[in-house]
Amino acid sequence: MKVIVLLASGMLVFASCSAWAAGPQITGPLPGYKCMMLNLTGAQIMDPATHIPFRSRPSDTADIAGYASAQVAIKDPVREVNGYVQARFPTGGTVWIKSSSLAPYHSLGDPTARCVPVMMSNGRSGFDYPHG
Repeated sequence: MKVIVLLASGMLVFASCSAWAAGPQITGPLPGYKCMMLNLTGAQIMDPATHIPFRSRPSDTADIAGYASAQVAIKDPVREVNGYVQARFPTGGTVWIKSSSLAPYHSLGDPTARCVPVMMSNGRSGFDYPHG
């Protein structure tokens, strides 16, 4: 913890703050995966009840392993089985998502941005958004 002592108008003022903990850092690209995004309308994106499930197997009856976020790390080359594609769960497991739920990644706000699946220092996967 840092303690800062300030002298303001003849008064001593003590303030303390904790240093912000550094979050996980990117350690490098995640080989064998590419980025895709969810194929949702603007209204679906804004609706908190909209959930796109990851399945434990490529089947509509398979257990739900979790829910997809806006970007998804898809196995590259794409492996499709029964209308599902193989993806990577952030903790590293293999999951499946309906291919119709996905679209190629693009950024409306910055057309030069790309999405790259990466490994993080905490062992999870994540995404980087380089430009150009």
